[in-house]
Amino acid sequence: MAQVFSLGLRFQERIAARPLAVTVASLAAIVGISLALGFYNLDFLYGAHVDEPTKVALVADKPHNYFHPPLLIVLARALAWLGSASSDLEPLWAGRLVSVMAMTAAGALFYLVLMRYADRLQALIWSCVFASSPAIAVHAHYFKEDALLVFAICLGLHALVRLVERIDLHNLVYLGIALGLAPSAKYVGFLNSVGLFAFALWYCRLGARDAALVVVAGAATVLAILLVSFAGESGTGLGDVLTGLARELKHAESGHDLGEWFWAGYGLTHLRHHLLPSITAMTFLIGLAAICLALVKDRDRRVAAFAAAAFIWLFVLELSPLKIVGQMRYVLPVVVYFMLAAGIASSRSIAMRSRAGATALALVALTVTAHAGISYVRNMNPGKDTRTKAVEFLTANGMTNVVSDYPTGYPVAQTWDYEALASYDYLLSLRFERYLRGGELRAQDSQVYALASMFHCLDGYAVATFSRLYGDYGFVAPTVRIYDLKRGASCIPPAKSRP
Repeated sequence: MAQVFSLGLRFQERIAARPLAVTVASLAAIVGISLALGFYNLDFLYGAHVDEPTKVALVADKPHNYFHPPLLIVLARALAWLGSASSDLEPLWAGRLVSVMAMTAAGALFYLVLMRYADRLQALIWSCVFASSPAIAVHAHYFKEDALLVFAICLGLHALVRLVERIDLHNLVYLGIALGLAPSAKYVGFLNSVGLFAFALWYCRLGARDAALVVVAGAATVLAILLVSFAGESGTGLGDVLTGLARELKHAESGHDLGEWFWAGYGLTHLRHHLLPSITAMTFLIGLAAICLALVKDRDRRVAAFAAAAFIWLFVLELSPLKIVGQMRYVLPVVVYFMLAAGIASSRSIAMRSRAGATALALVALTVTAHAGISYVRNMNPGKDTRTKAVEFLTANGMTNVVSDYPTGYPVAQTWDYEALASYDYLLSLRFERYLRGGELRAQDSQVYALASMFHCLDGYAVATFSRLYGDYGFVAPTVRIYDLKRGASCIPPAKSRP
C-alpha cells in the first residue's frame, strides 16, 4: 500500500510539471463522464416527467406562459430548428440535449473553479465526484430548467474567480453575462446572482463604474433572451413575464398541497431527503469532515466562503414550504457549493497533513457517489422502470378500467381528483406514499388527512407494489402500488355535492 501511494506522489510531481496537458486531460475525463452518463438512457419514458409535455408544447407552437424563464425554451427551439424538426418528439430530444450539454459544461466549469484552490489531483477527483453524482447525472436527462441553473451557477463562479484574479473589462462583462443567465435559466437564480454580485462588490472593491458595467451586462443578457423569446412567438410580452413571475413567487410562498414550513419544525426536509441521496451519505460525511477540519483547525477563508454559500442556499430553501419529498431538484445549488467546499478542504486541510489520506478519502467518495449515480441512471431504462412493470402486470392479469393518480408515460387514464375513483376498478398510484406521509405532518389541509385516511384504508386492498433499489429519486423508478377499487370502494371519499 505504501508503494502505491509513493507512486501516487511521484505521479503528482510529474503532472505538476505539465499543467496545460493535465488541465486538458482532466477536462476531457470530466466531459467524458458527463456525456456518458447524460446520454445513457436519455430515451427514458416520455410523459413520466410531469413537466416535459408542457415544455414540448412550448417549443412546438404553444405561446410561452413564463411560469419559468425562457432560456431553456429559446435554446430548445434553436436546436429543434437546426435539426429541422420532423416529428412530434424532436422538441423533446432538443430539450433533453440542452440539459445534457448544460450539465457537461457545468462539470467542466466546476473543475476550472476548483483547480484554482485545490491541487490538481484533488480537483480532478472531486470534479468527477460532482459529475457522477446522482444530482448531476439524473437531472441531465430532464427537459427542465434545473440543468441550466447548475450551468449558470458554475459559470458565475468561474467569472467571479477570474475577476478576483484580475479586474478588467473582459472579466467584468463576463461576470455580468453570467449573472444575467442565472435568472434567465430559473427565477431562483436571481438569488445566486445577487449573492455573487454582492461578494464581488465587497471582495474586489469594485468602483461605481465597474459595478455599473456588471449590472448593465447582466440586464442586457436578460433583455436579449427575452427579446429572442418574444420574437419566436406572437401575442406575448413583458406583461406575461411579470404574470408568470408573480405566479412562481406565490407558488414558492404557498408550496404544494403538503406544506412543510420551516418554523413548524420541518427544517431538515431538504437535507435528509434530498441532499443526502443526491451526493450519498458517505460523500456528505467525508466532505463535512474535511470542511470542519478546514474551518476549525486551519481557518480557511476559501472553504468558509463556499461552505457559507451552501448553508445559505440550504437555509433559504428550507424556509419555503415548496418541498416534495423525492424531488431533489431544489437542492442542486447546494450540491455545487458543498462539493466545491469539500474539494478545497480536502486539498488544503487533509492533503496538507496526509496526501495519501486525502487521496484515499476522495477516491472513496468518488466510488460511492459514482456507483449511486450510475445505478440511478441505469434505472431510467424504460424496460426496468417501475411504471413499466406495473403496466405489464395490469396487462398480463387482464385488469382494465384502470386510472393513475400521476402521469406514467403510458396511455393509462389519469386524474388528480380522488373523488372520481369510484368510476374505476383499479388505481395505479404513485402518490400514496406522499399522502401517507402527509397524514403524519402537522397543520396540513384537511384534504391531505382525508387522502391519508383513504390510502390507509386501501392498504388492505393492495394488489401489487413495484419498487427498485436506487429508485424514488426525482422521476426515477418511483414506488408504484396497484389498488383494487372494487373491493375497496368504501375507502373512496364521497363526491362533494355541487351547486
